[in-house]
Amino acid sequence: MTRREHLSDSQVGVLREKFLSRPVPELPGVRDIISASWRRALEHRIDADEPDPIFVADRDEECLLVRSATPILDNLCTELVSHEVAIVLTDADGLVVRRSSVDRALDSGLDRISLAPGYSYAEDSIGTNGIGTTLECQKPVLVSGFEHFNSRLADFECAGAPIYHPVRGHLVGVLDLTSWAGTPGPLLLTLAGRTARQIEEAMLAGVGARELALFREYLASCQRGSGAILAVNEDVVMVNNHAQELYDVADRAALLTHSADVAGATKPVTVLADLPSGVVARLEYRPVYSGSVLAGGVFRVKNQAAAPRTAGRADLHLPGVVGTSPAWRQTCGAAQASFTGGSWLVLTGERGSGKAALAQAIARHHAPSGRLIVQDCEGVDDYESWAGALADEVAGGDAPVVVLRHADTLGTEGMRRLTDLFTGWQGGAPGKAPAWVAVTFSETSRGPDAAGWLMPFFAHTVEVPPLRHRIDDVRRLVPYLLARHAKRPDLALSDACLRQLMRLPWTGNIRQLDRVLAEVSRQHRSGTIEVTDLPAECRTVTRRRLTQLESIERDAIVRSLAAHYGNKERAAAELGMSRATIYRKIRAFGIMPGR
Repeated sequence: MTRREHLSDSQVGVLREKFLSRPVPELPGVRDIISASWRRALEHRIDADEPDPIFVADRDEECLLVRSATPILDNLCTELVSHEVAIVLTDADGLVVRRSSVDRALDSGLDRISLAPGYSYAEDSIGTNGIGTTLECQKPVLVSGFEHFNSRLADFECAGAPIYHPVRGHLVGVLDLTSWAGTPGPLLLTLAGRTARQIEEAMLAGVGARELALFREYLASCQRGSGAILAVNEDVVMVNNHAQELYDVADRAALLTHSADVAGATKPVTVLADLPSGVVARLEYRPVYSGSVLAGGVFRVKNQAAAPRTAGRADLHLPGVVGTSPAWRQTCGAAQASFTGGSWLVLTGERGSGKAALAQAIARHHAPSGRLIVQDCEGVDDYESWAGALADEVAGGDAPVVVLRHADTLGTEGMRRLTDLFTGWQGGAPGKAPAWVAVTFSETSRGPDAAGWLMPFFAHTVEVPPLRHRIDDVRRLVPYLLARHAKRPDLALSDACLRQLMRLPWTGNIRQLDRVLAEVSRQHRSGTIEVTDLPAECRTVTRRRLTQLESIERDAIVRSLAAHYGNKERAAAELGMSRATIYRKIRAFGIMPGR
């Protein structure tokens, strides 16, 4: 049964008002699918009178769903030109990615309720409606008039049909047809279902064309030469026999992890991957297109180098750095090989990943009583004085180890002064030159061709992996870093708190983790730290980067919730928000519930 048959819309409206005043498990005369949705809306604390859907600016308008649906929906819009019907396409989260209508009055009505691109019509955003309830039930749903939970939506008739991925089978979106209340709903529902199937067929054709293009390029790459070949897109992974023979399961998993960071790039890219076995692999990526659409990419994998096995355990006991993950062990081993071999070293990677700390740890490990000079090149403006002072410090005693942080930020004059120093050190007497030099570069060098200036002096380059690529090391990093800040030894994190930290992306890497633990230790001198004790930035899990204003708002909500022991009504009152608004923002920001 797709529509109530014995109650008028006004009668349903009366039942809705009674339900809102005193919710009951059963509502005679109201369809089960609607009454269940109403109860979910109450649980989500959705406002029953004023629609306030979540807005997300970073919607994906170039995905397979939109590309496949566009010609079909354009044709449907032409067919419905004389009808008051809006065609709405959403993603799997209920986020509207497209709306089409030729009726100005209907368009204006939909604008007033924010049924427009960028707004979420999921049930937890706006309550019972043709989009959100279809997503919740994963079947075609018709919502008419006062069956909508929000009274402002009662002017409309909404028919939603789910759209499934033709290969993977998961729900990818909803096709919704919306008109004024009183429009023959069953006809809208039939048309919505038929159109959704057409979109799925178009997606299958699109997926087939992409996979065919990727497969052809994969075969061509395999035929052009020997070696390991990977072909990857969001649906398919192809690995040739050479890759399976050359790399074990752990190495292949690591190769796929590194390829995920590159897949989707529109231009050729080459990356180096430190594999668990000790091999440094070179992945040469080339994008593959099906017409103008990116179909995926093909990776040709070559072994760049193999780290010495003798460094297997020494890397675990370097002073001042912590980690046991394969990626970190290999990084430490490769960096130590540079020191023991007498070769200067460049450490690259994201900011805060521990490049300078690793260089200093190697120096202290191999020369514990030697001099160590650490300088930050960022912000240097008087290059002549800076270079002169560094030269004097190096020549002032026993040959030291020199670590220069952010060397790529030096200006052209700074690069010239530094290369003059390097030339003198490498060509001068041993007593007046450093024992070892290590410099750190950021992932994307901002200096004037820093590699061209400095690389001729360095025999080795090692990439330090970001924390998200060695997330298991958080288990060891947390107690180590916390001990540096805690006033008492009994301060520790709960298991739930540690799991929450391991779910975060750590865009600021170890430096960000250290800052977070320092902040926590200032607030808690002893005992167990729970999720609710973490700063706001660690209490949220969102799929997008928040704006500065959103971050301020998120932090205010988290602080208010903490002050009121998780009571959302009191927090909303303190912040001047309605109860529905604070619930919506808690969901939008992914704020972890308190205990």
